[in-house]
Amino acid sequence: MKIFADKLSDHLKGKLKPIFFVSGDEPLQMREACDQIRAAVRKMGAEEREVYQVDNSFNWGVLHDASASMSLFASHKLIELHLPSGKPGQEGSQALQAYAKQISDDKGHSDNTLLIISGKLESSAANSKWFKALDAVGIYLPIWPIDASRLNGWISHRLRQAGFHATPEAISLLASRVEGNLLACDQEIQKLRLIYPEQNQLDENAILNAVQDSARFDVFALTDAMLLGDAVRTSKILTGLKGEGIEPPIILWGITRELRQLITLKHRVDQGQSFERLCKDLRIWDKRKPIYQRAMQQHSLRELQQLILQAEQVDRRIKGLDSKALKNSVWPLLSQLCLSFSGLEPIKKTR
Repeated sequence: MKIFADKLSDHLKGKLKPIFFVSGDEPLQMREACDQIRAAVRKMGAEEREVYQVDNSFNWGVLHDASASMSLFASHKLIELHLPSGKPGQEGSQALQAYAKQISDDKGHSDNTLLIISGKLESSAANSKWFKALDAVGIYLPIWPIDASRLNGWISHRLRQAGFHATPEAISLLASRVEGNLLACDQEIQKLRLIYPEQNQLDENAILNAVQDSARFDVFALTDAMLLGDAVRTSKILTGLKGEGIEPPIILWGITRELRQLITLKHRVDQGQSFERLCKDLRIWDKRKPIYQRAMQQHSLRELQQLILQAEQVDRRIKGLDSKALKNSVWPLLSQLCLSFSGLEPIKKTR
């Protein structure tokens, strides 16, 4: 039986199904769903948990042995089967079918609970014999990523669970920082609870203050500042990165990544392609579209290509290939690239 994550708690209140199959590629939701199932199985009396990792050398006979052996501590135990690929193979398929058939023959009864945790399934898996066998006697829980249109609502719910009432501006700001990374968002919310232990209301300033107090500048903040043409913030972040000991190659990687993205956008838009369609193809989030549009208006395609050449010059200096360069002169050249990108300094013609 197929259910979704928001209905899982309802299915864990009564008699538990003998099999739970959790599949997906979003780590936070996967972890929390599995933790809910584990807690429910423990509440039912299971005190023993056996965990098996399925790889190419896995012996599927272990599944039969684990289900047949009695728990040392209780009448019920939890058997976890981690199947990263979502593909059990021929031997695994037969073993899973046999396990499900035994439960079916026993009219849905089992002395154990089997929790299968897998990566995202291919669409064809739903038609496989092993999947249908499991689905007939257990619960299938597909985990889907939270897309951009639902992210703010998800964050609002998580903040309420943490005891916060947040303004829409605060929620949007937090969403912009995590960019769909739910694990990062969960960590940020936990951090907010530590920073504001007695505070229930959150506005945009509270989020900004928390960021300023506890988060370091990172390369992505630097590239965003350059894309927005904020030279003052660009300079401040670059100074912070240098002070924290961030190596120039890491910073250059982030800058070059954005430059190549911009060049692709600019070139294709100039050819008449739709900006919206390109953003979809390149997986650019809606909230980042104005940032790229602003940078495209700021720089011509020729200027962006010149910035790439400047980046190559920085790369040569980092690698020590510029024989005329002075020792420890990477940072001034990197700073010049950043300020040119942000629009404060003229873009130099390097060739």
